[in-house]
Amino acid sequence: RLMKHKLYAALAFARANRLDKVMVSSPRPRFGIVTTGKSYLDVRQAFDELGITEEMAADWGLTVYKVGMPWPLERDGVRHFAEGLDEIVVVEEKRAVIENQLKEQLYNWHPDVRPKVVGKFDEHGEWILPSAGELSPAQIAVVIGRRLERFVDNENLKRRVAFLDAQEKQKAHQARVIRKPTFCSGCPHNTSTHVPEGSRALGGIGCHYMATWLDRKTDTFTQM
Repeated sequence: RLMKHKLYAALAFARANRLDKVMVSSPRPRFGIVTTGKSYLDVRQAFDELGITEEMAADWGLTVYKVGMPWPLERDGVRHFAEGLDEIVVVEEKRAVIENQLKEQLYNWHPDVRPKVVGKFDEHGEWILPSAGELSPAQIAVVIGRRLERFVDNENLKRRVAFLDAQEKQKAHQARVIRKPTFCSGCPHNTSTHVPEGSRALGGIGCHYMATWLDRKTDTFTQM
Protein backbone atom coordinates (compact mmCIF):
# COMPACT_ATOMS: atom_id res chain seq x y z
CA ARG A 1 0.00 0.00 0.00
CA LEU A 2 2.81 2.39 0.85
CA MET A 3 4.80 1.83 -2.33
CA LYS A 4 1.92 1.47 -4.79
CA HIS A 5 -0.67 3.89 -3.42
CA LYS A 6 0.20 6.10 -0.45
CA LEU A 7 3.26 7.87 -1.87
CA TYR A 8 1.40 8.66 -5.09
CA ALA A 9 -1.60 9.88 -3.11
CA ALA A 10 0.72 12.25 -1.19
CA LEU A 11 2.20 13.51 -4.47
CA ALA A 12 -1.27 14.02 -5.94
CA PHE A 13 -2.27 15.95 -2.80
CA ALA A 14 0.82 18.19 -3.08
CA ARG A 15 0.12 18.81 -6.77
CA ALA A 16 -3.61 19.52 -6.33
CA ASN A 17 -3.08 21.85 -3.37
CA ARG A 18 0.02 23.55 -4.83
CA LEU A 19 2.19 22.99 -1.80
CA ASP A 20 5.21 23.96 -3.93
CA LYS A 21 5.06 27.51 -5.29
CA VAL A 22 7.00 29.99 -7.41
CA MET A 23 7.62 32.86 -5.00
CA VAL A 24 9.77 35.09 -7.24
CA SER A 25 9.12 34.97 -10.98
CA SER A 26 10.57 36.39 -14.17
CA PRO A 27 9.15 36.66 -17.71
CA ARG A 28 12.42 35.22 -19.07
CA PRO A 29 13.75 32.88 -16.33
CA ARG A 30 17.37 31.74 -16.62
CA PHE A 31 18.63 31.26 -13.05
CA GLY A 32 16.52 29.36 -10.51
CA ILE A 33 16.71 28.80 -6.77
CA VAL A 34 14.90 25.88 -5.15
CA THR A 35 14.55 26.05 -1.38
CA THR A 36 12.31 25.16 1.57
CA GLY A 37 11.40 26.10 5.14
CA LYS A 38 13.90 28.21 7.08
CA SER A 39 16.22 28.26 4.08
CA TYR A 40 13.57 30.09 2.06
CA LEU A 41 13.59 32.93 4.61
CA ASP A 42 17.40 32.91 4.52
CA VAL A 43 17.30 33.21 0.72
CA ARG A 44 14.98 36.23 0.97
CA GLN A 45 17.34 37.75 3.54
CA ALA A 46 20.23 37.01 1.17
CA PHE A 47 18.41 38.97 -1.56
CA ASP A 48 18.22 41.93 0.82
CA GLU A 49 21.92 41.59 1.64
CA LEU A 50 22.73 41.62 -2.09
CA GLY A 51 20.35 44.50 -2.81
CA ILE A 52 18.20 42.39 -5.15
CA THR A 53 14.62 43.61 -5.50
CA GLU A 54 11.82 41.61 -7.13
CA GLU A 55 11.97 44.01 -10.10
CA MET A 56 15.70 43.34 -10.52
CA ALA A 57 15.11 39.59 -10.19
CA ALA A 58 12.46 39.72 -12.93
CA ASP A 59 14.82 41.69 -15.19
CA TRP A 60 17.77 39.36 -14.53
CA GLY A 61 15.80 36.15 -15.08
CA LEU A 62 16.05 35.13 -11.41
CA THR A 63 13.24 32.96 -10.05
CA VAL A 64 12.63 31.20 -6.71
CA TYR A 65 10.68 27.98 -6.08
CA LYS A 66 9.59 27.22 -2.50
CA VAL A 67 9.04 23.52 -1.78
CA GLY A 68 6.31 22.79 0.77
CA MET A 69 6.83 19.00 0.88
CA PRO A 70 10.56 18.12 0.60
CA TRP A 71 9.95 14.37 0.38
CA PRO A 72 8.70 12.94 -1.83
CA LEU A 73 9.35 15.86 -4.18
CA GLU A 74 6.44 16.54 -6.52
CA ARG A 75 7.82 16.10 -10.04
CA ASP A 76 5.43 17.97 -12.32
CA GLY A 77 5.73 21.29 -10.53
CA VAL A 78 9.51 21.24 -10.26
CA ARG A 79 9.92 20.16 -13.90
CA HIS A 80 7.68 22.99 -15.02
CA PHE A 81 9.77 25.37 -12.91
CA ALA A 82 13.00 24.06 -14.46
CA GLU A 83 11.88 24.63 -18.05
CA GLY A 84 14.06 27.22 -19.78
CA LEU A 85 16.50 27.60 -16.88
CA ASP A 86 20.26 27.43 -17.43
CA GLU A 87 21.07 26.71 -13.79
CA ILE A 88 19.37 25.82 -10.50
CA VAL A 89 20.88 26.33 -7.04
CA VAL A 90 19.29 24.22 -4.30
CA VAL A 91 19.45 25.83 -0.85
CA GLU A 92 18.54 23.52 2.04
CA GLU A 93 19.83 22.79 5.54
CA LYS A 94 21.72 19.58 6.35
CA ARG A 95 21.59 16.73 3.80
CA ALA A 96 20.80 17.14 0.10
CA VAL A 97 17.23 15.78 0.32
CA ILE A 98 15.65 18.03 -2.32
CA GLU A 99 18.77 18.35 -4.46
CA ASN A 100 19.22 14.61 -4.99
CA GLN A 101 15.54 14.12 -5.83
CA LEU A 102 15.63 17.05 -8.23
CA LYS A 103 18.63 15.63 -10.07
CA GLU A 104 16.91 12.26 -10.31
CA GLN A 105 13.73 13.78 -11.72
CA LEU A 106 15.58 15.89 -14.30
CA TYR A 107 18.12 13.23 -15.26
CA ASN A 108 16.20 11.70 -18.15
CA TRP A 109 15.43 15.04 -19.72
CA HIS A 110 17.33 15.83 -22.89
CA PRO A 111 20.61 17.64 -22.10
CA ASP A 112 19.43 20.63 -24.18
CA VAL A 113 16.47 21.03 -21.79
CA ARG A 114 17.93 19.97 -18.46
CA PRO A 115 19.50 22.81 -16.43
CA LYS A 116 22.71 22.52 -14.41
CA VAL A 117 21.92 21.76 -10.75
CA VAL A 118 24.27 22.64 -7.87
CA GLY A 119 23.71 22.75 -4.13
CA LYS A 120 25.91 21.18 -1.49
CA PHE A 121 28.73 20.98 -4.05
CA ASP A 122 29.46 22.96 -7.18
CA GLU A 123 30.16 21.36 -10.55
CA HIS A 124 33.83 20.89 -9.56
CA GLY A 125 33.02 18.95 -6.38
CA GLU A 126 33.80 21.84 -4.01
CA TRP A 127 31.61 22.44 -0.93
CA ILE A 128 29.58 25.64 -1.35
CA LEU A 129 26.57 25.04 0.95
CA PRO A 130 27.88 22.47 3.47
CA SER A 131 25.69 19.91 5.22
CA ALA A 132 27.48 20.43 8.55
CA GLY A 133 26.44 23.40 10.67
CA GLU A 134 23.92 26.15 9.97
CA LEU A 135 23.68 28.06 6.71
CA SER A 136 23.64 31.81 7.32
CA PRO A 137 21.92 34.35 5.02
CA ALA A 138 25.31 35.95 4.30
CA GLN A 139 26.84 32.59 3.36
CA ILE A 140 23.89 31.88 1.06
CA ALA A 141 24.13 35.40 -0.40
CA VAL A 142 27.77 34.86 -1.38
CA VAL A 143 26.94 31.60 -3.17
CA ILE A 144 23.90 33.06 -4.98
CA GLY A 145 25.82 36.21 -5.90
CA ARG A 146 28.81 34.36 -7.31
CA ARG A 147 26.62 32.03 -9.36
CA LEU A 148 24.51 34.98 -10.52
CA GLU A 149 27.58 36.92 -11.69
CA ARG A 150 27.79 34.46 -14.59
CA PHE A 151 24.48 35.77 -15.88
CA VAL A 152 24.50 39.40 -14.74
CA ASP A 153 27.08 42.17 -15.08
CA ASN A 154 26.25 44.44 -12.16
CA GLU A 155 28.90 46.36 -10.21
CA ASN A 156 26.79 46.76 -7.07
CA LEU A 157 26.19 42.99 -6.97
CA LYS A 158 29.93 42.35 -7.25
CA ARG A 159 30.68 44.82 -4.44
CA ARG A 160 28.08 43.29 -2.15
CA VAL A 161 29.37 39.75 -2.80
CA ALA A 162 32.97 40.83 -2.09
CA PHE A 163 31.92 42.62 1.13
CA LEU A 164 29.85 39.69 2.43
CA ASP A 165 32.58 37.19 1.53
CA ALA A 166 35.16 39.23 3.47
CA GLN A 167 32.80 39.39 6.47
CA GLU A 168 32.27 35.63 6.42
CA LYS A 169 36.02 34.94 6.21
CA GLN A 170 36.68 37.30 9.11
CA LYS A 171 34.03 35.55 11.19
CA ALA A 172 35.55 32.14 10.38
CA HIS A 173 38.90 33.23 11.86
CA GLN A 174 37.47 34.33 15.18
CA ALA A 175 38.13 32.10 18.17
CA ARG A 176 35.29 29.66 18.69
CA VAL A 177 33.95 29.18 22.22
CA ILE A 178 33.40 25.50 22.91
CA ARG A 179 30.29 25.04 25.04
CA LYS A 180 29.50 21.44 25.78
CA PRO A 181 25.80 20.63 26.07
CA THR A 182 24.41 19.26 29.30
CA PHE A 183 21.05 18.08 30.63
CA CYS A 184 18.09 20.44 30.81
CA SER A 185 17.16 21.68 34.26
CA GLY A 186 14.62 19.29 35.72
CA CYS A 187 15.61 16.42 33.38
CA PRO A 188 15.45 13.06 35.20
CA HIS A 189 18.77 12.09 33.58
CA ASN A 190 20.38 14.77 35.70
CA THR A 191 20.05 12.45 38.71
CA SER A 192 19.56 9.00 37.14
CA THR A 193 22.99 9.10 35.45
CA HIS A 194 24.84 9.47 38.74
CA VAL A 195 26.25 6.05 39.62
CA PRO A 196 26.87 4.66 43.14
CA GLU A 197 30.36 4.95 44.53
CA GLY A 198 32.61 2.15 43.26
CA SER A 199 30.34 1.43 40.28
CA ARG A 200 30.66 2.24 36.60
CA ALA A 201 28.11 2.53 33.80
CA LEU A 202 27.78 2.45 30.04
CA GLY A 203 26.10 5.21 28.08
CA GLY A 204 23.12 4.52 25.83
CA ILE A 205 21.55 6.01 22.72
CA GLY A 206 19.73 9.22 23.62
CA CYS A 207 20.39 12.46 25.44
CA HIS A 208 21.65 10.48 28.46
CA TYR A 209 24.69 9.70 26.27
CA MET A 210 25.96 13.08 27.51
CA ALA A 211 26.84 11.34 30.79
CA THR A 212 29.89 9.90 28.97
CA TRP A 213 31.56 13.30 28.90
CA LEU A 214 30.44 14.37 32.37
CA ASP A 215 32.24 13.25 35.54
CA ARG A 216 29.86 10.33 36.17
CA LYS A 217 32.04 7.22 35.69
CA THR A 218 30.19 6.40 32.47
CA ASP A 219 32.36 4.88 29.77
CA THR A 220 31.72 4.30 26.05
CA PHE A 221 28.18 3.49 24.88
CA THR A 222 26.02 0.59 23.85
CA GLN A 223 23.11 0.11 21.46
CA MET A 224 19.46 0.36 22.52
